[in-house]
Amino acid sequence: MTEDGPRTPRADEFDELLAQVNGVMREEVAAAPTYGEEWPRIYCLENLVNIRVIRVDGRIVSSAAIYPHEVRFGEARLRVGGITGVATDAAFRRRGYGTRVMQACIERMAELGCHLSLLGSGVPSWYRKLGWEYAGVERSYQFSRGNRHLLPTDAGLVMREAEDGDFEALAAIHAARALGGVRSPDLLRSMWGPKPGAAVWVALLDGKVQAYLRVRGTSVTEYGGPAELVLPMLSRLLESWDDPAVWTSTRSIEERHANVKPTVHASLDAPWRPDDVTEALDALGILQSAGYVRMIRIEDPQALVRAYGRTDLAARAEGDQIVVQTGDHELRLSRTDAVKLLFGPERPITPDVSGLPFVFHVWTADRV
Repeated sequence: MTEDGPRTPRADEFDELLAQVNGVMREEVAAAPTYGEEWPRIYCLENLVNIRVIRVDGRIVSSAAIYPHEVRFGEARLRVGGITGVATDAAFRRRGYGTRVMQACIERMAELGCHLSLLGSGVPSWYRKLGWEYAGVERSYQFSRGNRHLLPTDAGLVMREAEDGDFEALAAIHAARALGGVRSPDLLRSMWGPKPGAAVWVALLDGKVQAYLRVRGTSVTEYGGPAELVLPMLSRLLESWDDPAVWTSTRSIEERHANVKPTVHASLDAPWRPDDVTEALDALGILQSAGYVRMIRIEDPQALVRAYGRTDLAARAEGDQIVVQTGDHELRLSRTDAVKLLFGPERPITPDVSGLPFVFHVWTADRV
């Protein structure tokens, strides 16, 4: 048996790489092989330098990809490595290939100057061994026929689906709040390109785009602009999604088997940090739930605390631990507990360190 890697794939291996990722991430679960189409900014020749593969006996059997990007939280600006496509062929699992590929990605993120990395996974315990942990908090508001009438309406609202010429304005609205990924109009256009079941709606005042909603199915995954536009937009969408003439008292056997709900149940995702939209929804008493933002791994602890402007903190990595110095106190934490300390919500030590957790949010569009 011959092994080659982990290493950067060559351009002539690109098609084989896509086939390997699709085989694990899509075809194993009887889905169409569309992984590269879903993530064109990651699976492209320009980003091969941020992908790692292992070949065994002449074929790619394990791979993982990094999406390096910038995020802002007020004055803090971070370099983030988004991890996606961690895929090992079924016949080659439990041999350490996935761990080796991920270690190679960690080394690459150090070269890129990443402050932290993010991923989502259905097997979190495996990633915990490598230092990732669930952290950060986001909220989700729930809507149905029982509460959607509480939202303000505006009969004069001018609202339509976004057009290609709107992306300059959409990027400017997002940039003004200084929360989440740094996006150029071209990047936003790529991120929000046509996808089944997805749409971007905009509200116009005096012919100019002033607010937007990004929708997937009946979930609003992002919004931008003032609450006096966002909430009436949301109200109009909810009304368009639900037909009051539909019977709600009975469902067919087929509908029950498919778990089809008799009325529309929708949601809106929002950061934990309050803004005028969440404050307006809270004032109406709209039910919300909390969840983690993502699994986070701290890649450069000292650069991270500096990026947030915390001159009173010092942090360094020592193997599987992160050491945080605050005043006369030295805290030695596992990598996973350090993630909780810096980004919450759980508090691994008492008393709390002043000014923690950091403000942190990543919109769905910026995740991989």
